[in-house]
Formats: sequence, structure tokens, C-alpha cells
Amino acid sequence: MSPSVNFRMVRLGREVRDMNQTALAKRSGVTQASLSRIESGLRAATSHELELVAAALALPIGFFKEPDTPAAAPLFRKRAIRSVRANRLIQARVNTAVLAARRIMDAGIDIETPFSFPDPGEVSRDDPTAAAELLRRAWRLPNGRVDNITDVIEDAGGIVLHVDFGRDEASAAFISSLGDPRLWFLVNTRETSGDRVRLSLAHELGHAVLHRYLPVHDESRLEPEAYEFAAALTLPAPEFNRAIDESLTLIRARDLKRAYRISIQAIIRAAHERNLISEPRYTSLYKQVSARGWRRMEPDPIPVERPSTWPAALEIHKTRHGYSIDELAAIARLTADDLRDLFPNDLPPRLRLVASGHLRGVMHPEPDRAGA
Repeated sequence: MSPSVNFRMVRLGREVRDMNQTALAKRSGVTQASLSRIESGLRAATSHELELVAAALALPIGFFKEPDTPAAAPLFRKRAIRSVRANRLIQARVNTAVLAARRIMDAGIDIETPFSFPDPGEVSRDDPTAAAELLRRAWRLPNGRVDNITDVIEDAGGIVLHVDFGRDEASAAFISSLGDPRLWFLVNTRETSGDRVRLSLAHELGHAVLHRYLPVHDESRLEPEAYEFAAALTLPAPEFNRAIDESLTLIRARDLKRAYRISIQAIIRAAHERNLISEPRYTSLYKQVSARGWRRMEPDPIPVERPSTWPAALEIHKTRHGYSIDELAAIARLTADDLRDLFPNDLPPRLRLVASGHLRGVMHPEPDRAGA
């Protein structure tokens, strides 16, 4: 493989297509043994092998020349990713989205923000609640509800992307890469619950504040810390705790959901974890939630917050710089269809004229896929 090719991108390209090495070997004609060595960086691929792999994955040759390293383990807020295959696909798609967005943002987009994220040592990870309170003061947030968590993150220079993760199991992700001063917050476009998105973004903000300089090796510890931070930020103790007593009812929890724009279930959980209600009351409330079918769909839906920085960057490129979507895809080292697939909220589908004369979005058949 020539020095300009990043061997890690070969594996990323395969995983973003949801393929294992056996399937890629069959489709490309490059042996699995060769692919294994290429992906491990143990030997260089020939130009011919790279062309075969790129064609089999339907990716531009430039994709494999991306110099940056994908994040080995993005930090997720997830339900339960039980499948290794699903986990690899989600990681591959969020990494590919960030690499693409980074290249597009680097092409002449400057961002000025009034605030910044805390430096190492300013915030102790040992007390997530204190960290959330410190951040509130540093970013001059008012008491009570945070009106728009997306705006808060963007005001500090974070980039919020709405990306199709390819699966439903994860709601959001956080990526911080060496050499990149920007912090990336990703929301799954398949997540339609606005209250869950708000808590998920606050959860990823907790990872950014508490964990971005730590290796991801103890998820069992990092996830509870991020959740505690999120609860402290979105349901601040001074105001929220005064609104709770042992007689908490679902009616009262619904009122608090409308006030804080956080789910009824998260409100009940916070009340229990802060010892504001007893174990029997907590159990009773959750049984009532389940009996009403609210575990999956709560009443009083909250709209999903929308980011502004990334859509504005795309608009500048299209209107001021005159870039077409094909040109933006070339900058991102992807195909236009892949860029649309990753960012369905921000890029319109490609249209074609059908026999009736009406415009319709192009329908692409699903490629043959094999498990990883």
C-alpha cells in the first residue's frame, strides 16, 4: 500500500458497508488472508488490490487516503447493543460521518463561539454533579431548565451532527480525536423522542467534560458518571428537588416533564437516586408507567432540537462557495449517495424524473451484506 493510504480506512470502509472479511474477499477478489494483513498494517496493498477493494465497497479511492485516524471507540448513549455486528456498524457510520464533516468544515468554514469547553484539571471526574454545576456557572446558564442543550453545546464550539447510525440501539455518540480541537456530538436521526435526545446530548456532554482525555476501557464506570452529569445538568437539584416529595404522582411527573423537557422516566429515576422518594414509591410509579405503555411512548411529546452550525456550514458551501452536493462529497471523500445516507436531515435525496413526469427520490437497492 502506498504511504498515502491509511490502512485503518480499509477496515472502516468494510464495516461501514456491514461486511466481514469473507464477504469482501468474495466480492473484491482479494483473498481474505491478504485483506487481514492489509487491515492490520502488516503489508502494503498493491494499487490493483486497492482498486478492487474500492470498487467492491463502492467508495472513492480518496476515502482510503484519509490521513486522520477514526476514533477507536466512540462514547455512546445506548439502550443495549447486544450484537458485535451492530456495534461495528454504528461505530463505522459515526466515524465516517465525523471524518466527512471534518473535511467539509475544514474547507473554508470558520466558527467563533462565546464559550469554550473546560481544560483538563478544571473539572474533577470524581464528582459529576459538581462538574455540571461548575459548567452551568462557566457557561452562564440560568437557573432551572436548560432551554436548548444543542445551542449550549454549539455556543461552546461543539459540533452537533444528526446522523443515521444505521441501527436503533444507540441514541447519541461523542467523538474526540487526537489533533482535532473540535468536539463532535452525534444524534441518531432514528431517535424521534425530543426528551430522550435532550438527555442523550447532556449525557454525551458529560463524556466530553469528564472523559475525553481518558482511554475508553471501563465503560461500566464511565456511563454512570455521564448519566449523573446529565441528570444534574437537566434537572438541577436546587429547583428540581424542591418540586419533589414522597407523594410524587404520575400527574406531577408529567407536569415536571413539560417544565424540564425531560422524560417522565428520567424524572422518576432522578427522584429515586436523590432519595426524594422511597423504593416502594419508585417501584409503584414504574409499574404505572409500564401499565400505560409509556416505557416506549410517553405522553406530551417534546420536539427534537435541531443543530445550526453544521446546516449553516452546508448552506455557506452551497450558496456562497457554489459547491454542488457531488463536490461536497468529493471533499468528504465519499460518494454523494453516501453523504445523503449519513445526513438525511441535511441533504436532499437525489431526484429523477419518472414516466409520469413527477420527481421522485431515487431508490437504491440494498447491497448484499454479510455479518461481521
